[in-house]
Amino acid sequence: MKIFHFSDMHAGSKKHFREENMRHITKEINQGDYDLVIFSGDATNEGQRHEYEKASEMLDKIEVPLICIPGNHDARSGGIKLFEEYIGPQNGVHDLGEAVVIAVNSAVGDSNDGRVGRVKFNLLKEALNEHSEKPVKILAIHHHILPIPMSGRERNVLANAGDLLDLIQKADVDLVVSGHRHYPNVYDVDDTVFINAGTASSKKTRYGDVNSYCVIDIDETKKKVTTKRLNGKNTVSNFPRKTKKVFSDFGSREFRAIQMSNTFFSDSDSFLERHWNQAVKTIDSLDPNLLVHCGGIVKEGLPGNYDNAIRQLNKIDYPMVFTPAARDINYMGYHLFNRHFGELDQEFEQDEFFFQGLSTPQYDSSIGVMGDTEREALIQKMDDISYDFRCVFLHHNIVPIPHSREKGLLEDAGDLLRELVDSDIDLALTGTSYHPFATRVDGMVVVNVNSISSAYQRSRFGNSFNLIDIYQKSIVVSEVSSFWGKRRLLGIWER
Repeated sequence: MKIFHFSDMHAGSKKHFREENMRHITKEINQGDYDLVIFSGDATNEGQRHEYEKASEMLDKIEVPLICIPGNHDARSGGIKLFEEYIGPQNGVHDLGEAVVIAVNSAVGDSNDGRVGRVKFNLLKEALNEHSEKPVKILAIHHHILPIPMSGRERNVLANAGDLLDLIQKADVDLVVSGHRHYPNVYDVDDTVFINAGTASSKKTRYGDVNSYCVIDIDETKKKVTTKRLNGKNTVSNFPRKTKKVFSDFGSREFRAIQMSNTFFSDSDSFLERHWNQAVKTIDSLDPNLLVHCGGIVKEGLPGNYDNAIRQLNKIDYPMVFTPAARDINYMGYHLFNRHFGELDQEFEQDEFFFQGLSTPQYDSSIGVMGDTEREALIQKMDDISYDFRCVFLHHNIVPIPHSREKGLLEDAGDLLRELVDSDIDLALTGTSYHPFATRVDGMVVVNVNSISSAYQRSRFGNSFNLIDIYQKSIVVSEVSSFWGKRRLLGIWER
């Protein structure tokens, strides 16, 4: 298949709409050899009738089969009903023979936020089950699921992005196409290619970019995505159609790390001391090279909680590194963390393995941020070192986590994720949202850990920590029950 994907037209707005660019794109579509066109939302700027009239006029000129979904701007001013009147259904399952395109409206009326509610989520799940044998499965949705670089503060990724990501990966979806952020970006996440289109014809581009669209070629062996900017500059991304999922030879184990978070050391009921003590016994039997604590060390940054933390952590006789969560630095915590654990940005090196901590919390806020200056220094440092295996660890999420409303992402998650991937970092460890999850974004394995000994956790497995084994040829991540010591596999990836 050859697919033309564009987004964020914003038609009818005298202030924002570049009609000449949309006419250029329409000409490109009609003169090309495309099998399908997907428009991923924001046909209008304010959801008003005169804008829909202009949007409909532009879309009607496209002579190739066209699938459209609404965006958040289309749902303004009650415009979602006008979308149905002038453009088509909000949602739909489009059977194209060997391919299926499932279109889902993620817009929330008069809001920039995105959400796929329970009913639509179940419809999506049922459609993926019904069409599970299709060689090509595509999801079209306006709001981004993964954070987008070069698009400013991350504040309206889909509310249930983690659940959608989990479903997409389990259902073996080939492509996810979206828009919304007005900046193009492409990732391969465990064989699903996430394609975010820039804006086709709005003046509201970001970071000095220009209007753009995407061309997607998919066949039996590859998925090729070409981002085409109207200034003639193109970016091409090639991905294999499928990668190896079964491993028979891992090679010898080179390094073993324990990842934990949310110990919540305190005298309160939030700290489950029996679970912690059992976890310590299991950790001792696993004989790790390193323990990585991804924040939530204490319940609050109070002296008594830190004293409790030191008593509990003295039960462990292995190297440990720490990165703080917001609760670790609130009240007196900023001073207590430095006094008991050292620098906020900690590092560890052994043989060819290097771990770098990133302190992301802000005072009295659940919001995390790196910042341009810190990111630039980090990437420069990681690019300059010559270790064979490089890992970063932090508290806040850089990809959405299932079973949680997505609010733990860094403000600049899109920029950090893009730069870590582009710098060929091998592993990123995070520790918020209280749910275990692991995936691979391009070449970087990203692992979130559950709560090891806090009453607050979201895993049916109960309180847990992660075991990360790094072999010569693979990375193996398992969740380990804090209380029972049982394991379940989260993922295996080839190095």
